[in-house]
Amino acid sequence: MYQTTVSFQAPLTPQDYCSEEVLARENQYVFETTWQLVGLVSSINKPGQYLAAEVGRIPVVVRNFEGELSALLNVCAHRHCTLVSAAAGQSEKLKCPYHGWEYGADGRTRKIPAAKNFPNFDRDRFRLKKFSLEQCGDLLFVRIAPEGPSLKEWMGDLFERFEAWTSSAVWRPIAHLNVSAPSNWKVPVEVSLESYHIPEVHPHSFGEDPGESESHHSLSSSSTSFYTSFVGPRLIDRFMRFYEQFLLKIMGAPFLGKYQHHHVFPNLLVSHTDSLTLFQVVRPTGSTTASSNVWQYGRQSLRKNPFSRLTAAMWARVTAWLSHQVLKEDLQIFQHVQRGEQVATDHSLFGRCEERLYAFQKFLTELIRMGERIRTSHDTAGAESHPEHFIDTPISEQK
Repeated sequence: MYQTTVSFQAPLTPQDYCSEEVLARENQYVFETTWQLVGLVSSINKPGQYLAAEVGRIPVVVRNFEGELSALLNVCAHRHCTLVSAAAGQSEKLKCPYHGWEYGADGRTRKIPAAKNFPNFDRDRFRLKKFSLEQCGDLLFVRIAPEGPSLKEWMGDLFERFEAWTSSAVWRPIAHLNVSAPSNWKVPVEVSLESYHIPEVHPHSFGEDPGESESHHSLSSSSTSFYTSFVGPRLIDRFMRFYEQFLLKIMGAPFLGKYQHHHVFPNLLVSHTDSLTLFQVVRPTGSTTASSNVWQYGRQSLRKNPFSRLTAAMWARVTAWLSHQVLKEDLQIFQHVQRGEQVATDHSLFGRCEERLYAFQKFLTELIRMGERIRTSHDTAGAESHPEHFIDTPISEQK
């Protein structure tokens, strides 16, 4: 069931999807104050392996220093050259490609070529800024802001679920995609937050909107969720449900027949079924362009025989292909939404089934408003760097 009994005017304006000024505020007050998924622990489990990401305006490198993971500013303290340019890789040292300065896990310099050129060198001043780095199962999160809630506090009850869904004993990463979107970053996020578009955008993959009777929405201060057990009336839908149940039985895995979708503010989207878990993070690359990183985990066989393991591997490939098809279907609508936002003059209208969009936009406006207020008042304490409870009243009572 939906929680609201009314429709809403969208808090954001069409200009919020097109303006460089708005993007600058989002980078500063949203992306740089919240936890951001940057990659997988399993991708940098060997010494010297690293991954790089942009968190808001900040380039970050996360590296394995002899078993210790550290998140550092990806900019040399000497002449400000980017330390690593690849999205992922492995190197013997974290070394600047310009003059060869080397750094350790604490961000302090290790080796400076011709160090006598820098008499009375201040190692504490000229070091790489170190950022908060936390794990949730196989997921790695970075927070740029020096203060704020822990990752577990931010995620709430979802933390343990995500931790279980990325356990190597039961789940294993099977696919990674990076997709460019011809739209503001909020468009891909918002498309995923409602089922209203399914009949038009996904007529062959999903088919039908589950509707209110088969939908359950959950709203909190830092996330929203959707749950359903709906099976469409088409023969192919019922066959796929039966086939999935049959294969999971071979693998010794449970079948519950439920679908969950979670949105952890501002830009982490998580889909989960008995067979797969998909983590998607959407980041802006401009005011009208975005990039999506998608990591998919597949259910592993709980039985040790070769046939069960082969079944799990083949089914993982099938589900990865299906997920890719759905992503491509969504991608086709992004440019049309973006084009419309660039010429629209009025706020969007959200129906009851789109209440998760309202909660998301309300979160953004509150976070930016608080950030602007703190900046204006020169409050450096950071006590209000994130909204603890932006939904003070049930969403059905907000206007």
